[in-house]
Amino acid sequence: MGRLEKIQISVENGFNAFSGTVITVLMLLTAVDVVLRYVFNSPIPGAYALCEMMMIGVVYPAVAYVQQNKGHVRVDVLVDRLKRVPRLSFELATLYLALLAFGIICWQSGKLAWGAWVTGDFDMGEIHYPFWPAKAVMTLGLGLLCLRFVTDIKNTLMELKARSPRWGSWFLLSLVPLLVFSLLLGFIPPGKMQPITVGWVMLIAMIAVLFMGLPIAFGLLFVAIIGYWTLAGPMRTFSILGIIPYDKISNYTLSVVPLFILMGHLAYQAGFATSMYNTCQKWMGHVPGGMAQATVVGGAAFGAACGAGVASCATLAKICIPIMRRHGIDDRMALGCVGAVGGLAALIPPSVMMVIFAMITNQSAAKLLIAGVLPGMVAAGCFMALIYVMVKLNPKLAPPMQTRVTWKERFVSLKDSWGIGLLGFTVIGGILTGVFTPTEAGALGAAGAFLLGLLSRRLNFPHFVEAVMDSTRTTAMIFLIVATAMVFANFIAISRIPALASDVIMTLQVPRVVVLIGVIILYVIAGCFMDMTAFMLLTMPIIFPAMMALGYNPLWFGVVIVILCELALITPPFGLNLFILRAMVPEIPMGEVIRGSFPFMLTYAGVIVICCLFPGLATWLPGLM
Repeated sequence: MGRLEKIQISVENGFNAFSGTVITVLMLLTAVDVVLRYVFNSPIPGAYALCEMMMIGVVYPAVAYVQQNKGHVRVDVLVDRLKRVPRLSFELATLYLALLAFGIICWQSGKLAWGAWVTGDFDMGEIHYPFWPAKAVMTLGLGLLCLRFVTDIKNTLMELKARSPRWGSWFLLSLVPLLVFSLLLGFIPPGKMQPITVGWVMLIAMIAVLFMGLPIAFGLLFVAIIGYWTLAGPMRTFSILGIIPYDKISNYTLSVVPLFILMGHLAYQAGFATSMYNTCQKWMGHVPGGMAQATVVGGAAFGAACGAGVASCATLAKICIPIMRRHGIDDRMALGCVGAVGGLAALIPPSVMMVIFAMITNQSAAKLLIAGVLPGMVAAGCFMALIYVMVKLNPKLAPPMQTRVTWKERFVSLKDSWGIGLLGFTVIGGILTGVFTPTEAGALGAAGAFLLGLLSRRLNFPHFVEAVMDSTRTTAMIFLIVATAMVFANFIAISRIPALASDVIMTLQVPRVVVLIGVIILYVIAGCFMDMTAFMLLTMPIIFPAMMALGYNPLWFGVVIVILCELALITPPFGLNLFILRAMVPEIPMGEVIRGSFPFMLTYAGVIVICCLFPGLATWLPGLM
């Protein structure tokens, strides 16, 4: 590694630290605004607009750091099967296209920043904040990402040269996708093809590109650029690429996502998840499958302070699996239980997935978050019932605890876990009663996790920094997918595919439940191969209008979709939670991990059936708001 690259890495780390500072300020600003409003009836002027602009500072300065750490999500169906040299050629091709596509966005963002500076463009709220600083930060972050692409191209080319004497042929092969991309942009006459035709072709191309193994954010952007160019020509394409990645990220509704993520990381670093599990273990260890039952209850409680299914699974895997194995719990039961319960964080508020669904479908984030409470409790209850029945049928799966726990020890254990209960109560109760917006609840939850960690002396400065840095990396990874998916969704909208899909479905002479079953099957199949956040961003602009035209409740439908996304986390062969569990216990074959997850997959399917039979589970609580 040369001196210049070391400097570059330091700059990228510094930009990520800047994002961490912004997310911390976002938390403090929102929390203080709530206190000032309710205690002194004097909220911070312009806090709403400032939060929107700060979202740009949270996301874009960290994207180069994500690329540096190879943190982008991809569908590893084909690329993992390649040998190292062909894979290097494939990565080179991806990097060329990424440099071109994100270079265009950076260029357009820079033009908008300069224009905002020259014209003095500002927000029209209480305080006239200028737009140019946020747009300049976005430009700098994307510029740093493009420099990272250049460095990665250099390093990949050097490795290719070192590994293969025929590196020149592989290098030329890597240029073919860039050449094809350029030819498509140069020779397809804009506006000559029917929008519907272009839309379907690009949709198929999008699926093919993702299954080839490109990072999801990159694939969405590449296909959207070709589609826009074909329909509207270069000037409108450039304009859209400058506007959407800024407008869709500087969204107050979405500002809750980094705050939920930060709350989960702070709760983990402060050891709240461990305390909750230990408490549940003391209270439930005596029942059949008690250790696994404690994992369900503790995982559901931690889900109320986390918000992300994958992060919750990783946390529970670190804490629960070693303890369960030590107490003789069957490996398959332990792994299946943790993988399934980890997904509950996507359903129980605060849920990042629910917020993203709300953003895509223009629904109330607060009502969607509350809609997940009762279905989440039902899912946890079903998991506990499953464990009870399995252990009753085969007691060897979970031997009873040998150590007897007194009632005094049980009540004493509550003092170590009240903090996470308070966080969950603050978030869910505040949203349900309408006292807080989801963003305010997320800020108070994150600030509460920080204060409780300090007061209990569980959270020191290095732990806090690690929590913030992990939060920015996760946030940037998610929101780069969101930004590019919104570009693609906008293209799909102008291609008129959603309107056509709604018309076709309405003309079908089939019961609406048949359409619902088709959507469920589609999501189950996609869950075998794809990241479901990206798939939801890709499909909801098409599916949601059609389902609403059939008369389905949007809150109930959102809950069903999120449960399907939870199911995807433990669905082979590419469920993300399966790989997390495999990494925690590398000595156990993946086949055993999958077999352990299978009963919980069926239970998730049962939860979907229950929600379909009793839609009031999802609609009753939001109806009280």
